[in-house]
Amino acid sequence: MGVAFPAVHFSVERLDRPWQPPSPASPSSVDSIPIRRCKVAIAGASLLLAHGAAFADVAPLRVPKAPGSAESIELPRSLPSGIRMFRAGIQSPAFNAATCASFLGEIYTNLWRASPAYFDLAEVKRDAGLIVREPGRQDLAHDEARVPLVCVDAMQDTLRVSLFLSEYVAEHFIPVPPVDRAFSGAEPALLVNPDFGPGLALESGDVLVSRGDAFVSGAIARLGDTDGNFSHVALVYRDPGTRETFTIEAHIEIGAVVAPVEKYLTDGKSRAVVFRQQDPALAAEAARVMVGRVKQASASGRNLRYDFAMLTDGKDKAGRPADAALYCSEVASLGYAIASKGRLQIPSYRTSLRTINGAFLKAIGVEASEYFAPSDMETDTRFEIVAEWRNLAKTQRSRMTDAVITQIYAAMDEQGYALRNPAGDALKRDLAYLARRLPLFSALLEERFPRYMPRATLGTMIALDKTAEAMLTRLEKANAGQLARTGLAMTGAEMQAFLRVLIERDRLAWLKRRAWQRGHGGPTGSEPPAALFHDTFRPAD
Repeated sequence: MGVAFPAVHFSVERLDRPWQPPSPASPSSVDSIPIRRCKVAIAGASLLLAHGAAFADVAPLRVPKAPGSAESIELPRSLPSGIRMFRAGIQSPAFNAATCASFLGEIYTNLWRASPAYFDLAEVKRDAGLIVREPGRQDLAHDEARVPLVCVDAMQDTLRVSLFLSEYVAEHFIPVPPVDRAFSGAEPALLVNPDFGPGLALESGDVLVSRGDAFVSGAIARLGDTDGNFSHVALVYRDPGTRETFTIEAHIEIGAVVAPVEKYLTDGKSRAVVFRQQDPALAAEAARVMVGRVKQASASGRNLRYDFAMLTDGKDKAGRPADAALYCSEVASLGYAIASKGRLQIPSYRTSLRTINGAFLKAIGVEASEYFAPSDMETDTRFEIVAEWRNLAKTQRSRMTDAVITQIYAAMDEQGYALRNPAGDALKRDLAYLARRLPLFSALLEERFPRYMPRATLGTMIALDKTAEAMLTRLEKANAGQLARTGLAMTGAEMQAFLRVLIERDRLAWLKRRAWQRGHGGPTGSEPPAALFHDTFRPAD
């Protein structure tokens, strides 16, 4: 049996007429637009709300009047007007290869300090259904001839915050019961593209991108030079005889496997998107090739290994070909490359890996200089978005995890921080590393620590989990306090600012305690409090 989902039709409003400054006598209005054009509109809205600073910061903000223009105008307090303004800029002839990156970047930078209080929140509440109902994930890069590689990073930034906006508005203004099973429920949890029929049925070759709320998910989603919304890729296979549906996936813990789709749908995701290739025969062949390859390896008694090096061509340091091991996105890219005889390489644009933070990449075993980040599917125009889903009980935590991981990476890049294993954790790492090789313990540990995971990678993941958990606990407490006081959760910029202060205060606490210890302590009761996480995350001594 195939997997079918209830249909939810987009009710899309028109936001693409020329923008005019709002006036009390002429409130904004909307009418219908094609689904393929919606990403631009909602991306503009996302830039207006998704990132903010202090709620008291409601001074006028200035943004570029048009792509390539040196003139600026005041950002409208009306969210629909701001959407139209942004859309007009994207659709204008001035938005091209020479201006796209600077235009999007300037808007992003200027709006980073905006708070939700800048905008008419009564209007946002009234139009919440419209904002969330926008598909919003359609192709911003709708004209590749005008928007080449130079603009991809700016587009991905826009797409990232467009998703955050949709989640933020839904969480605050559209109370609905949470839905745990992926691609279940109704809007705003599930949005289905009506271009693909009255309901959602997964097909062979569909590429599923998703995000969990674990720290390793956040680390993968934000590993590259451009941050992403997603951390995992799966390829769908639908048996042509039985019509049963499966996923082909590569997991860090167990390598590459074929599993019933129900396992994918019920494993606790926070968000997921279905992408479909425009050639169904090619898509089916890509899935057939990969299900055969993965099943053949598993039948021999050992799954295809997870590719910690994240290589898609050439050989790794041990001399093994890149496809001898697979990371999650590589399952889809290899399948389509084989099925098309090399003609279709996905994604269109790959994410560059962080070059500043080389020590961290080395510690987790990455050898590649670029990789297929799950979020790279968002800018591949050869795939259509079929449906989007999110568990609104988990999306806020995912954004917090993103903020934590972002600040961990920033401290590494800018201040020379490193993840460390103190004596107790180092012993835990080494015991786990050894135990995986002993028959008595390996079965118990295999799903947490694969036998072939490098020791350095294992230690880094232990330190990352411990550090991030301490940060997240404090961030959740701060967010709960702000929500109680203001009725609005922390924005991305507020989370980032809070965490920067937290890291600095923890560094000072660690230095104070270390100085006290070096002074051979003091009288009872004079001992400074211990730092939260500086035993696992701090600069070089």
